[in-house]
Amino acid sequence: MYNLYLISLVQDNIGFFLTNGLISKGGANALRGDFNKLIADISPEALALAEGFGITEEMLSAPIARDWELYNSYDNAGEMDKYEDLVR
Repeated sequence: MYNLYLISLVQDNIGFFLTNGLISKGGANALRGDFNKLIADISPEALALAEGFGITEEMLSAPIARDWELYNSYDNAGEMDKYEDLVR
């Protein structure tokens, strides 16, 4: 998880690292492969990790994925309060 986090920080700021000579172009390209490998290694443990971080089922799913017609049946301005009342 730590290495994945660090790679994502470097990827998010890759321009800075490249322009300041802190990483080579080849090194920057290799990050994608490293990132994908770490994701593949961690993915079997995704549910356990989510539980460990206290991420609930509600947090894992977007309201629109559950019942998009109901979610869009009124002007909700992206808010959940009224939708949650309708679902209950």
